[in-house]
Amino acid sequence: MSSITPERTVLVLDLDDTIYPEHCYKISGIRSVCRTIASLYPQYNADTLFENLDTSGPWLDRLCSECGLNDSEKQTLLWHYRLHTPDLANCMPSEQLKNLMARFSATALISDGRSLTQRLKLAALGLLERFDLVLISEATGADKPDGKRFLQIEATWPGKQYLYIADNTAKDFVTPNRLGWKTLRITGMPDAIYTADESRFPAEYRAQGSLNRLEDLAGLLP
Repeated sequence: MSSITPERTVLVLDLDDTIYPEHCYKISGIRSVCRTIASLYPQYNADTLFENLDTSGPWLDRLCSECGLNDSEKQTLLWHYRLHTPDLANCMPSEQLKNLMARFSATALISDGRSLTQRLKLAALGLLERFDLVLISEATGADKPDGKRFLQIEATWPGKQYLYIADNTAKDFVTPNRLGWKTLRITGMPDAIYTADESRFPAEYRAQGSLNRLEDLAGLLP
């Protein structure tokens, strides 16, 4: 990959398992659901519910079964999970990362998901106002690898270089690669969801390089 000149480059980031470990959000949401149940059904204790719960797979089905809650109540709890204010205190981005982001010509976020959920995550991470442009799939009507949001970034900052950093080889890199962007994949996130070996994907789907964590980007800059 050619050298990166930050003052001429728009830095574009994914969110989950790129900026922070998505597992942190999942645990925060499950704990919030357990607290809500315990506050409304006094026979339950939030810590006991969480400690006894298998959080892999369909954890909400298991929790509702344990508490005798029906499918309609489960859907209400699912929305509570999606709209809770996450506690990400143990997963906060470093000051080094914030300073690194500030070196670039502009910063944008391309993330698939629900707008309010993703923005709640950014707010909890203290990053909502650090991005010049936030493009979330629910709001834009386009999921990756659709090119709509990548082209919007090019139209917003024409004539720049563009760097996209994300984690999911199946959908994240094929479009920016085709557009001539630089691409990097985060590979060292703990409990990451997408850990597939890149070699099983066609070359055009693979990132042009990798980072163990975002802060390692500093080593690629002049």
